[in-house]
Amino acid sequence: MKRKLMISALLVCSANASADWYFRGTPNDWSAEALDFVGGSQYKTCQSFASGDAGGGPRFKIDRFGDWQQAYPTSDYAVTGNKSYEIFFDSDSQSIQISEVASCDGGGMASNFPSLYFRGTANGWGTSAMALVADNTWQIEVNFDGQTNQRFKLDVQGDWSQNYGDDNSDGTLEQTGADIYTPVSGDHLLTVDDASLGYSLEPLGCTQNCGGVQSLGAVYSVNETTFSLWSPDHSEVQLVLDGQSHALNKVPNSNGMTDIYSVTVPGDWKLKPYYFVVNGVVVRDPYGKMAEPNSDNNIVMDPDGTDPPGGWSARPALAEREDAVIYEVHVRDFTIAPESGVSANKRGKFLGMVEGGTRFNGVATGIDHLKELGVTHVQLMPAYDFGSCPDLADSSCYNWGYDPRNYSVPEERYSQTPYDYENRVREFKQMVDEFHQAGIRVIMDVVYNHTYSKEMFEPISTSYYTPTDLSGTGNSIDANVPMVSRMIRDSLEYWVDEYNIDGFRFDLIGIFDYDEVEDWASHLNDKFPDRNLLIYGEPWNGYASDPRESERVRLGTIGRIHQSRVGVFNPKFREAIKGQNDNGGCNSGDCFAMNNSPDTWRIEVGSRAGIRFANDKDAVIDTWDPMFAMDPEQSINYVSAHDNLSLRDKLLQWADLNGVDRGIPTCAVCRCLPTA
Repeated sequence: MKRKLMISALLVCSANASADWYFRGTPNDWSAEALDFVGGSQYKTCQSFASGDAGGGPRFKIDRFGDWQQAYPTSDYAVTGNKSYEIFFDSDSQSIQISEVASCDGGGMASNFPSLYFRGTANGWGTSAMALVADNTWQIEVNFDGQTNQRFKLDVQGDWSQNYGDDNSDGTLEQTGADIYTPVSGDHLLTVDDASLGYSLEPLGCTQNCGGVQSLGAVYSVNETTFSLWSPDHSEVQLVLDGQSHALNKVPNSNGMTDIYSVTVPGDWKLKPYYFVVNGVVVRDPYGKMAEPNSDNNIVMDPDGTDPPGGWSARPALAEREDAVIYEVHVRDFTIAPESGVSANKRGKFLGMVEGGTRFNGVATGIDHLKELGVTHVQLMPAYDFGSCPDLADSSCYNWGYDPRNYSVPEERYSQTPYDYENRVREFKQMVDEFHQAGIRVIMDVVYNHTYSKEMFEPISTSYYTPTDLSGTGNSIDANVPMVSRMIRDSLEYWVDEYNIDGFRFDLIGIFDYDEVEDWASHLNDKFPDRNLLIYGEPWNGYASDPRESERVRLGTIGRIHQSRVGVFNPKFREAIKGQNDNGGCNSGDCFAMNNSPDTWRIEVGSRAGIRFANDKDAVIDTWDPMFAMDPEQSINYVSAHDNLSLRDKLLQWADLNGVDRGIPTCAVCRCLPTA
């Protein structure tokens, strides 16, 4: 019975909407002229009125069938002579609205509403008429006082019979939608498009960044620099630029960004120091492109002029991602020893990585050794600004660099000129370019899963961090917060765009939702379709219990995002060959390398790239199933990495644990296998 009632109602609405309605009046000698159907119960026409006729002044009626059997209103609708009007008729309420236009000869303004009224807390929910200023475009200036629960709606007739709000807070109106809340204060211009139902609210009297900002951080030009910061928790935001304070003001949401505070400072501020002060606390710029060593200062950078002389060299060809042979390398360790053959001033530095012609006892070292090995990619362990080893003069201080401060700044310890900021950039770019000249692509090891400490971001907003430490470092980044996810995406894009990087290895990518990672990778692949980027990471977290386990990157979930070209390390292949990383023992089925009754099945499926048994990306499989990938490029097969015991260490500990004569001099394997 309910279904029949619904169908009947639909039929009635359909008949009403398709009915013919006619204009009859003095402009057309009272003949029947069909109205134009707008939508729903709305019809319209445009008419130019002269002085009227023998029966009286300019006037009209709306006729239901064009035969005078049913006409509205009861008395003729009078208008002013020698004017043109758009006439709107609602067939449900039989109400008429008119709007004066310049002419009906194509010069009038089109609209789908006969009128539009602003109603909200700013006018005591009265009816403030909006003006039709262009085709389908209505505007009104509103003074907001910023009161608690400040909100408004749009009303077509001024009687709430046809009103619009915004159910999703996305800038698009819905009929009978929710009240539109806004925290703004002061004079603002409200604009409504009655065709798309989009609306916008812009401050009046604004002199800078009135349309929002396109990028956060410091955006430099020779005449001015714009500084912008995401601050969802605090409105007291200041910039200290070269010792002078400047207040930041909240700007309209734009370019997918919200809660942005910004200021544009006239003048040439190239290479000047700056930092932000949020709610009285000094903070570095999360989008900073350069940092002064051992200080809170970021540096205003102009990237122009820092590219390699003559431009970038051709990127080495990579037909398929599965062809990649990846060599993990630590910038300091690769060249710090005198035996590396690298010039003394370049040892442990970016440019030491690519110094050619180096030898030790006649054997190739450095980049020449990498070329001999035939690797296609180097994977640089963290090479951006990290917190450990602050004494630049102490070359003996050792750290892998998994304690990031600024995600988009080249690490000062690896520069020959750490205080020459432009040259620090040039050194990094020259390193990448010379690797490319040698036929080797460059992957960055990125640590977006945590920061050196919470003091990096927490004074800006606690939203940067997850409630539970998922990284095992004291903090972990919450990429489920849209603006935090955007920061990571923007940093990745910056390294690819500015430094010509060829891919990323994510430290503990397993703390992130797989759909967030999918968004980052898809964005990069769409923006740089010719790069053939490699994107992969560790599909686990820092030994934490995670309530979002099923949403995170794991072996069992990575197949769901295979179209974004993201891969993960294959721990099942590694363990089958050498066993667990942390000791010399072997679990059942592990340790093929030690001939310890190995489970060769995991090695066999790993050699076939761990392809799933079922070709269904949405199929639910075990979190750590060795058969997990939807594409061979998703399985990064490896035995040793920098963590825990390398294969050499494992063999030696296993031998000691099992009373086996090592039989292999230490130096026999130290050149071809990584050390701990």
